[in-house]
Amino acid sequence: MWEDVSKLVNCTPHEVAVLVKDQMIRIPPSGILVRLTTNCAPIGDVLGLPVVLCIEGEPVGLPEPEKGVVYIVSSMIAKKVMRPDVISPDTSDEGAIRDGNGYIIGVTRLKCYQ
Repeated sequence: MWEDVSKLVNCTPHEVAVLVKDQMIRIPPSGILVRLTTNCAPIGDVLGLPVVLCIEGEPVGLPEPEKGVVYIVSSMIAKKVMRPDVISPDTSDEGAIRDGNGYIIGVTRLKCYQ
């Protein structure tokens, strides 16, 4: 499925680091940001802090499919679009690389949803 991929486009605001064969590959942000629209309405408060109910909408900013290109987005967006050219870093316990403080510093694999 991804044999003809020649380009990864990181559509997140963060560098994505993937460990491949003992080498950390760093994919910088492309400047293309993909976000989900969100509609929120107030439903009350907790200890004086406002609480809103939010409903996720559709992704905005995701480029159309392009031959040879795979887009890296957040898992929330990848789940929503479920396109084979849209993947996300696997930050699960099996996929994440964490530092001594538990912060994710990279991943060992990418994931897709279909």
